[in-house]
Amino acid sequence: MDKNELTQLLNDFRSYEYAVNNCGPINDDEVLPYVISERMRDKDTWDRVRYNRIVTLIQGAVNNVLNDEQRAVIMKKYLDRNTMTLDQIAAATQKDPSRVSRLHTEAIRKLAIALEPLSEKEREIHNIDYMFEMQKKRMKSA
Repeated sequence: MDKNELTQLLNDFRSYEYAVNNCGPINDDEVLPYVISERMRDKDTWDRVRYNRIVTLIQGAVNNVLNDEQRAVIMKKYLDRNTMTLDQIAAATQKDPSRVSRLHTEAIRKLAIALEPLSEKEREIHNIDYMFEMQKKRMKSA
C-alpha cells in the first residue's frame, strides 16, 4: 500500500467507523434507513463485514504497531474528530515540527506495512445517497 492510499484510508476512517456503528437490522417502525438494509449485495461483499474489517484493522494497527508518540500524531492528524495539521500538532505537544514530521513519516511507513492485506476493492466506499431515495419511495407507497 503506498502513502497516498494509506492517507486516504486514514482520512476515510471516520466514514467507515460511522457505517459500521450504524449498520443494523431495520424494523418496520423505523423511518431512517440503516446501511445494512439497502447495501447487502451478496454475502461475500456485504458492506458491514467489509467496513468492520477496515475499522478493526486500522484500530489494531494504530494501537499495536505504533509507539505512543506516533499514535498520538496519527490520531490528531487523521482519526480525531477535529483533526490538526502537523504544525498544529507540534505546537499542541510542544515538540519541534521536524520531530512531529519524522514521527508522522515513520508511522505512515509502519501502517502501510500493517495494512497491506487490505485490497483496493475492500477500501472502496460507495455512495449511499440512493438509499434515502428508496426509503422515500417506500414511505410514499405505504
